[in-house]
Amino acid sequence: MKKILCALLAAAMLFSLCACGAGGTKPADGTKPAEDAADAADAQYVFLEEDLGTETYAIGFRMEDQELADTVSGAVKALVVNGTFDKIASKPEYADIKDFLCLKAEDFADETLPEPGSGDSSFTFKQGYDQDYPPYAYMQDDGTYGGFDIDVCKAVCEYLGWGYEGVPFNWDFKDQELNAKSCDCIWSGMTKEGREDKYAWGITYSNNTQGILVSVDSDIDTLADLAGKVVGVQIGTSAAEMLEGDQKALADSFGELKTYETYNVAFNDLKAGAIDAIAIDMTTGAYLVSTAS
Repeated sequence: MKKILCALLAAAMLFSLCACGAGGTKPADGTKPAEDAADAADAQYVFLEEDLGTETYAIGFRMEDQELADTVSGAVKALVVNGTFDKIASKPEYADIKDFLCLKAEDFADETLPEPGSGDSSFTFKQGYDQDYPPYAYMQDDGTYGGFDIDVCKAVCEYLGWGYEGVPFNWDFKDQELNAKSCDCIWSGMTKEGREDKYAWGITYSNNTQGILVSVDSDIDTLADLAGKVVGVQIGTSAAEMLEGDQKALADSFGELKTYETYNVAFNDLKAGAIDAIAIDMTTGAYLVSTAS
């Protein structure tokens, strides 16, 4: 029952974001979420109505690999046109991100796209991704890695006739892995804003919003209420960069900004009451809420 309610809450959060562009679901006046979205007494975690900022997700390549970036982008567009991209996005496990995806078949109707099997069959494309960033990339129950970005990348390789190799890493070391040529790209819910000049960019495929996730019973109703509180964030993420940049004044008001290797660990601490809030992107936060046990 708890898992069902969490899933309903996550769906309600996404509906709110897509319908009115708001950054969360906990009203600034401190009232509980509407009961028609989920039972307010049982709802566990919600986003504040105020958000930290918006962003887009794209695929990052080494600066010298713009041609490769363009080839991969062309293949992604072809998957959008032939329906494969939407088929992947429609999997139940990706319900939390589907409404944030921004690629539509009609946008590429007049473009010349790569043909199936047009890639070099001897080439193996190495996708670099965060080893723990659900639902984009994460270790599944069977011990293998999966996720939306991984599924799309594998489909790209199949479409072009390339081999595929996944390269999981700690997100804080993404640039080292890319520059060492351990992987060909960083494709794992990677924010483009603020990094425009650091990479050769492939296609932008998703919009997202950074927000603050709290317990519905907390006394935190606005960003100002975070003063003196312990807030968690994953190292190297957009939320962390925002709190070091445009939102530094907000971060300076915290009692502590606690950093984590992964958001899964941060969410466990939130559930245990060890921290008061998490700065996190809406899609990943909604996924953690919907899969909470």
